[in-house]
Amino acid sequence: MSLGPDDLVCSHFTLTGSQPLTPPRFSFAERVAAASDAGFAGIGCLVDDYFAERDAGLTDTDAAKLLDDHGIVLAEIEFLFDWSADPSETERVENARRLEERAWAMADAFHPRVVSVGELVGADELPAADVLVERFGALCDRAAEHDLLVAVEFMPFSGIADVADACALIRHSQRPNAGLNVDSWHFFRGYPDLTALAACADRAFMIQLDDADAEPVGELFEDTLLRRRYPGEGSFDLVGFVALLNESGAPAPKSVEILSNDHRELTAAEAARRAHDTTRAIVDAARNARG
Repeated sequence: MSLGPDDLVCSHFTLTGSQPLTPPRFSFAERVAAASDAGFAGIGCLVDDYFAERDAGLTDTDAAKLLDDHGIVLAEIEFLFDWSADPSETERVENARRLEERAWAMADAFHPRVVSVGELVGADELPAADVLVERFGALCDRAAEHDLLVAVEFMPFSGIADVADACALIRHSQRPNAGLNVDSWHFFRGYPDLTALAACADRAFMIQLDDADAEPVGELFEDTLLRRRYPGEGSFDLVGFVALLNESGAPAPKSVEILSNDHRELTAAEAARRAHDTTRAIVDAARNARG
């Protein structure tokens, strides 16, 4: 199944029913069923969580059958980080290698479109710009061996802080499979430069939609994990945001990524339904907004 800009993907964290860095409350099978029943065309999956399912007995064949039976695809995998680490940083290098090995195995089994990548460290912990570009380009080359697009996620609390930073990295890498992961929370909470976004929107390989209150509560990292809102239920101009991406040639389907305490309390079915219906309303309104 080839997904287009009007298709919706339920990203991994939307259906875990648990805090990030803790085991999902809902199994892979429950998430697939809930996403399909709600109307999603695809789901996303975090590599470590999928391998935890494998350790518990789920096989790739079983997982593929679940997806096929429910008429959806595993569209995106995430999240690769520590790929920019210096060789002397043994722990980070080993972590990056482990994540990549798992991502490539999932790519070979399920043929997703894209893998999301980024760095969680600050700018002072990243290598020099030319070294960062070199290491990112090498990551893209390794992903290309598994037919994966690579989507860089910028985050205002990280060293790759905004859309301009991510676009510069993509441009200088000169890799055809290098693109953006545009998360509306990170865009609006950071440096919402619409001109910069439009200039490289045709390389938006992942688009993640979510909303938030006008002002963050506490630190940004805490706010992004605990208080995201459903699309259209916060302060972001998501209709304008999606319309701009569409008009600028962004090729990606629209994912929804909801992380909030209230959302995590819902059943898998209700979480999927609310995420789908609010996102569909934004995507449809954006398509109709400018004719």
